[in-house]
Amino acid sequence: MTTRVTVAIRALLAAVLVVPIVSIGIAAQAPTTEPPPPESVRRMADGTPDLNGFFRSDNGGANYGLAPHPRVQLTPPGRGVIIDPPDGTLPIQPWAKVEQESRVQPERGYDDPTAHCFVAGVPRSFYVPAPFHIFQTSDTVVFLHERMAWRTVALNRRTHLPDNLRLWQGDSIGHWEGDTLVVETTNLNGKTWLNEVGEIVSHAEQVVERFTPVDADTINYEATVTDPIVYTRPWTIAIPFHRQAGELLEVACLEDNQDLQHLKDIRDAIRAETGETQSGR
Repeated sequence: MTTRVTVAIRALLAAVLVVPIVSIGIAAQAPTTEPPPPESVRRMADGTPDLNGFFRSDNGGANYGLAPHPRVQLTPPGRGVIIDPPDGTLPIQPWAKVEQESRVQPERGYDDPTAHCFVAGVPRSFYVPAPFHIFQTSDTVVFLHERMAWRTVALNRRTHLPDNLRLWQGDSIGHWEGDTLVVETTNLNGKTWLNEVGEIVSHAEQVVERFTPVDADTINYEATVTDPIVYTRPWTIAIPFHRQAGELLEVACLEDNQDLQHLKDIRDAIRAETGETQSGR
């Protein structure tokens, strides 16, 4: 009996000692590679994601305020699209907050450059309530917008334009990081508004955008804005793009701009009430 007990104890100890060793061996052989990219993502001949197509953003009311906001008179509500800072608000400097509060007044609607059919700028062009078309080749991506506006992203260039050249849509250079198209935009002219409530950027604005397709019909879009003149730190928004049926329409903004005179009449009426001198614009 003693011999049987001794044998049993030895067998049990051997099993206890062997199991951890085997487990460690299995763990050491576990794969460490990242999961493969989604099979449903469309691809170009060179293997990069194919972003070509007609899209509309789920913009969350960003054209009327990037942070969460309720309906105010005729301004629609919005869920908020800021993901950084974590509190979902813009880290705006005090002087810029004063200017933005001025821009939201009815008489300042005339000053929004989009009211005069200028392009919306970066990143606003992607969250105005209108669809857009992405055209992609091996060395270029072009964003086409309804108001006969576009932005070209060079994939084969690494140096931006000279600093003294300033553009409404800036100078955009892109590269691929895995399945994400990363676009860096500089040389902006600082004249655009971020939305109809007058959130601000200056000529110091620089934007890094990330376009990540998650399936054949959806692109996750993020834009990080750095503007030390206006903000205390960079901030980031996130908006999904969804593929649409149909095609891009030509919107003749200047020929069909019925809002501008109305906005000017409001401005002039308020100036007359307050005794402010009109500029004649």
